[in-house]
Parts: sequence; C-alpha cells; structure tokens
Amino acid sequence: MRTSVPPIVFLAATFYGIWAQAQTLDGLWLSDGGNVLYEVKGDALRTFEITAISRIPAWKVLGEGDPAGGGAVVFAQGAGMRRLTLDTPNTARLQSDCSVADILLRRAQQPLKSYGEFLDNTPQTSYAVFWETFAENYPFFELHHVDWAAVDREFRPQVTATTSPDALFRILRKMIGPLHDAHTSLSAPDIKQQFRGYRPNPNQLQYNDWVRSALIIATKYVRGNMQYYCKNQISFGMLDRSIGYLKMWSFDNYADTPDYAAQLRALEAALDTIFRDSEKLRGFVIDVRLNTGGYDGLGLSIASRLASRDYLAYSVEVRDNIDGPLRFSKPQAIRVRASGRPGFHGNVVLLTGNQCVSAGETFTMALLGRNPIVTRIGENTQGVFSDVLTRRLPNGWVFGLPNEIYLTEEGNAFDGSGVPPDISLPVFPREDLQNGHDSALEKALQVLSNQRR
Repeated sequence: MRTSVPPIVFLAATFYGIWAQAQTLDGLWLSDGGNVLYEVKGDALRTFEITAISRIPAWKVLGEGDPAGGGAVVFAQGAGMRRLTLDTPNTARLQSDCSVADILLRRAQQPLKSYGEFLDNTPQTSYAVFWETFAENYPFFELHHVDWAAVDREFRPQVTATTSPDALFRILRKMIGPLHDAHTSLSAPDIKQQFRGYRPNPNQLQYNDWVRSALIIATKYVRGNMQYYCKNQISFGMLDRSIGYLKMWSFDNYADTPDYAAQLRALEAALDTIFRDSEKLRGFVIDVRLNTGGYDGLGLSIASRLASRDYLAYSVEVRDNIDGPLRFSKPQAIRVRASGRPGFHGNVVLLTGNQCVSAGETFTMALLGRNPIVTRIGENTQGVFSDVLTRRLPNGWVFGLPNEIYLTEEGNAFDGSGVPPDISLPVFPREDLQNGHDSALEKALQVLSNQRR
C-alpha cells in the first residue's frame, strides 16, 4: 500500500539535503586575492595558479580526514602540515604549521573552465602571464615609482615567436630589476639563469666579510667559548658576566630534515638551554644584522621567550583585487604569546642591518610591542616582509613576488624602507672589519650599561 509523505516532512528532508550539501568542502575555492583556485574532491586537492588570462596547474595531494573530526582535510605539503577547514558553507581556511597567517578561501561560483585558459608554451604567453601576475598581485609599484603599464608598452613588443630563452630572461629581469625588491625573483633552470632583486647598499658585505665579522665577535667580545645550535644557524655567548649575546644567521635550516615541526623542536630545545640561567642576566643582545630569513613562526617562538605578556606582533593583509585602486583583505592579527618555558624579560638590544631580510624583519617587527621596549641599533632592515607568492610560466620557469603587507598596531608598514633603528650606526664598515671592531655591538653594551643604572 502506497502512503503519502506529509508536506512538512518532505520540506524538512529537502532543506536537510541542501544544508548537508553546503557543509562539504567539495567544489572549487578561490584564495583571498583570487590568485589560486583549489579543487576539492573528498580528500583529494589540486590547485591552479590563475590570472585573468591563464590557468596553470600547480600542486595536487591526497590528504585524509582530520582525526579531530569536523569534516576538515589534513595533508603534508612542502615543509609543513596543512589543514583545510570549512568555516561557513561558503568560506574556508587553509592553515599551515609553517605559516603564521591562514589562507582564507571563498567558494567559487563558476565552473573550472571559466577560470583562465591553459596557454601554449610560447615566448609571448610566458611574457603575458609574467606581466599579468605582477599587475594583479604586486602591491608596491607606486612605492618603488614603477609604472607597470609603461613597462608593458616598452617590453611586450620586444617579445616575438622567435625570441630566444636567453633574450626572454633578460627582458623579464629588466622589467622587475628597478623594483629593487628582494622578494622578487626569476629562475630558468633550462638555461641555468637566476635573478633576485635587492635594495642597493653602498656597504654590501660579501661572504668573506660575514666570516670576518663573526670571527671578530667570537674572539674580541665573547667571554669564553661561543655555543652553536640548530646546525650553526644560532650561536650564543656571554659578552661579560651578565650580558648574553644571541646571533641568528637565519630562521631556517635548523634540523637535518626540512620539516617545519623538526625545525621548531630544534629551536625550542636550543632556547631551553640558552635561557636556562637567564635569571643571572642583566641584559641581552640579539643580532640579526646578517639574517637571511626563513619562517616567521620561528621568530615568533623566540619573541615569546622574551615576552612577559601577550601582545600584537603585527597584522597581515593580502591584496585582493586584480585592477583599479589597491584593495586588501581584512588584516589577520598575529600575536606574540608569552611562553612558560625559560626566557628573558629584562633589557634587550636588537642589532639590525640592510642585510637583515624577510623573517629577520618580521622578527624585528614582532619585538616592537614588547615591554620593556627593545632598543634597535644599526641600519634599516632590507624592507621585504610578505610571504613570497611562487608562480610558474608556461615555459616551466618559476618566479616569485610579494602580495602581502605587514602592519604594526598603529597601522604602519616598512616595505621598501625597512624597519628603522633607534640608534643609527653602519653595519661592519670597512674600517671596523680591518681594525677588528664592532662599533654597533660596543654601542649596545653602552646602552645596556646605562639601562642598568
């Protein structure tokens, strides 16, 4: 005997089906800024780098359901573990243990084929994707006084079907060279060519100068032996009986494996040892003058050992429009969390310089809100803070550019100029290297001595 379904039951079942469908991660997702398209099918993810004219396949991975539940997908990608989580039916976030900010996603409303095209490998298409990617993502053309449309008018006519790879590389390098941005890069493995931007520095130190500077500090200023940690990326010594000296060459390569979790464990173990007797210290000098960057999170871990309370390290916002006046996403607040593990809460001097780059600079920003305040001595840092957006061209070349801005609590950014010092002194000028002196370190000792009185 056939029975009828009451209308209210039918409607409830229909709405439940719609609700259940909306709770899934399955489908297409656009990142903040609209530069990456994510396709999710169950635990399988694949991504596409997109512009208004192109869609280039990037990475794909098979994850697994999050043991914590909630419908999230977890997977390893690069050096870290990632977790894709549904926030609302139409918003999601991608979290990574090696990134301080989440990637925010919104559900895409169009089919996959509507997002750009798969382009043939020609000099013209590689040029077009390169120019378009910068046009849609780079936030600092005005800051660097570069008219990107004028750059296009100059160089696009020079690229033809017969343009050689070497000639194309020279053209692309000329386009971004005037930006003097250390987070812009171009790599062409097939012709063994690489380029990375940099802000000009009249006192650019070379490898031998770095070695010489380290030798001066270890032999003239450190009392006793210097201790080395994290594959020699971190060194610690005593400048006298009560002032510690911590030097960080980078915020990366701390462990034998590239996994971020292993690097963090190595750092935390080193800091436990370094700060073990910190109650005996009356001052601390941290040296990032020659820091090559790495992971922002490792810098935050060190900042947490210096904090007696939680505070804002910085906020991160990403460009999220492809043309017209610059527009940015809602800033994500990144905080320093005071650690319960051994640390130091007294007077600190931070030594900075032009060759302090990227994560060395975000670490510098992360100390701006500390109390007591950290005195900065040396030079402005390099002036690059954003994570690098890595993209590919149809010919297989890889290039990078920034698309984020890091802001202080007051809303200030230091892109281009770098974080300024409180006390300006040159970093290892020729006369210091020749005479075996470190004027900035001597000034740090003087400042700490005065603060103790």
